[in-house]
Amino acid sequence: MHAPSLETIGASKHFGTFRALDEVSFKVRAGTVHALLGENGAGKSTLVKGIIGYSPLQSGSILVNNREHAISTPRDSHQLHIGMVYQHFTVAPGLSVAENLVLSRGDLPWRINWTREHKRLEAFMAKMPFRLDIHRPVSSLAAGEKQKLEILKQLYLQHRLIILDEPTSVLTPQEADEVLGLMQAMAHRGELTVLMITHKFREVSTYADDVTVLRKGRWVSTATVADTTTQQMAAWMMGEAQVRSVSNDRPVMATRTPQLQVEGLGVPGDKGTLAVKNLSLAVHPGEIVGVAGISGNGQRELTEALLGQRPFSAGQISVDGQPYHAQREQMQRLRVFSLPEEPLRNACIGSFSVADNLAGPAQLRPAAAVPSGLAS
Repeated sequence: MHAPSLETIGASKHFGTFRALDEVSFKVRAGTVHALLGENGAGKSTLVKGIIGYSPLQSGSILVNNREHAISTPRDSHQLHIGMVYQHFTVAPGLSVAENLVLSRGDLPWRINWTREHKRLEAFMAKMPFRLDIHRPVSSLAAGEKQKLEILKQLYLQHRLIILDEPTSVLTPQEADEVLGLMQAMAHRGELTVLMITHKFREVSTYADDVTVLRKGRWVSTATVADTTTQQMAAWMMGEAQVRSVSNDRPVMATRTPQLQVEGLGVPGDKGTLAVKNLSLAVHPGEIVGVAGISGNGQRELTEALLGQRPFSAGQISVDGQPYHAQREQMQRLRVFSLPEEPLRNACIGSFSVADNLAGPAQLRPAAAVPSGLAS
């Protein structure tokens, strides 16, 4: 089976009086990586969700291999061998890698021969440049590994047109190069067509063949990447707004007591062995310190130890020169905050409004002391 082409003609979608997508027409050539650029709210996710059938278009046409198809549900796009890796994970954390892959097929007998399925999965993994242990529970995977599993799931289902919605947002630069390099190689061999939503110009310039830019729900331009520049793409995205370069000069930091000090830290992993061994680091006021490494090498365990979500077995941590034990009252007093790698799962309540999510933390703060006899 060869890589298909994809085209939309007059794709439109509105929510009440708001027109999220307005007569968008563009074409993705077979066997290419096509980048879809635009600011937040430009209509990128609305467009691809219409193509996949997750949120069908209200008007317009979708053509696969130059033939028009009605796509009303993800089942329709699956039959056309179109798959999508969403911004948020769709894997089941309580199941293993193997169970997630097999159950994604949907055409299962009442009794599954797991011995046979494991052999098939091992053969499948052997062909993939990045691999996961099929017996590992998904709950033990780092965010980058879960993203790889999402992509592996699309390849396992033999989808030939894969839509990637911000595929590298939880990957390290090395992992991003690994994953996108694989997708590009498969596309150029004629095995895949890839439509990739991204905000990263480097990824567009390095891995995409063509680029389409949306702004405020409308098509702005489609161009061959080799024939355009980063400045031109930014101008298409921003419109008349002035695009200014950012200085790379690093400010000179004054010598001060570290705001965060970690000494000889040891943190056990999920299997009892040390995931973090004898780690020492210092973060001074005004600094941004990066912790690099491929997913699954202790980053998650380190973060959880700093947030009191995982006990550490050795070493000590101090904040502003004070011993730090990551208790809620202490974190609030010292103003220690976290942005987790999976915000939808760990930092907000998806069914609540933005206002309710913002108000929630304020309700959890301890009430200030009040004079006796007065109601707070």
